[in-house]
Amino acid sequence: MRSLSFLSFLAAVFFLSACGGNDNKFTVVGQIEGLPEQEVFLEEFKVNEIVVVDSTRARKGKFELSASIVEPGLYRLRFQKNQFVLLSLDKGTTRVTANWDMLEQYNVSGSPASTSLKMFLTSVREHMRDFNTMSIVIDSMELRSNDSMLTVARSDLQNMNFQFTRYIEQYADTTKYLPNALFAVGMLNPAVEKEFLTVFQASLPKRFPNSVFAREFSEKLNQMLGNPAPPVAGIQVGNTAPEISLASPEGKTVTLSSMKGKYVLVDFWASWCGPCRGENPNVVAAFNKYKEKNFTILGVSLDHKKDKWLEAIKKDSLTWTHI
Repeated sequence: MRSLSFLSFLAAVFFLSACGGNDNKFTVVGQIEGLPEQEVFLEEFKVNEIVVVDSTRARKGKFELSASIVEPGLYRLRFQKNQFVLLSLDKGTTRVTANWDMLEQYNVSGSPASTSLKMFLTSVREHMRDFNTMSIVIDSMELRSNDSMLTVARSDLQNMNFQFTRYIEQYADTTKYLPNALFAVGMLNPAVEKEFLTVFQASLPKRFPNSVFAREFSEKLNQMLGNPAPPVAGIQVGNTAPEISLASPEGKTVTLSSMKGKYVLVDFWASWCGPCRGENPNVVAAFNKYKEKNFTILGVSLDHKKDKWLEAIKKDSLTWTHI
């Protein structure tokens, strides 16, 4: 699940802003069956924002986009209805095929990094579905006060998260693709996973010796790990969530406790957080699926610029409560 530490960490993780000349280019060719005629955007994740690097109009489901590239980076295709395809791109031609009604099951060729990233994202989504299902079961047990079964279920949930964290670490440690590795470690809490991140940081210059980004990121991560944010006491699976009280976009104070009695997903995010924005379509889908079943979301933003925050809420169609 997303956390304050995770989002703070992402500010350093996505130091993949392009700079320099136009020596290298890449192209993305798409064929989406059933895609209505519309504008398709190719966007790059940078340190503080998501930037449109090319756009075109899709006709009969076909489109082609291109841009200059200095080093491999993280990109996404953005369609209408806040539909996205996340890509890890380098120079060359990448082909994306899919059915518009099942865009999440897209196929990608010509980009081994994007193929690897898709497999990783599939695992992430499966884990989140399992985690959310187990959380709902635990909430139901709490209402029935079944202490023995509740203890077992909480233990299972903790083990599920432990195993998933190990999976993230293994992927970050073994992938050949720098953007993928940084995307993966961005899901970790540096205050909890300091030992792994210290080893990971030291390995980056050796794993990616020709990458300026790897060297700069390694230095930033080393500085951060020297004084990581301490874990927040008492925040564990099964414990009562601490109070959150912040202002909404309209200036009204909203508290987490005001949502007592509902299933609440507390979503820490920011307009500049690449993985958060990349996962927002899935969060929107979950909200629309369960909002009539006593489920809601409280979006807690780390943005400092209100205009960027409000723009991201509108652009990603995040219709729940925000503070």
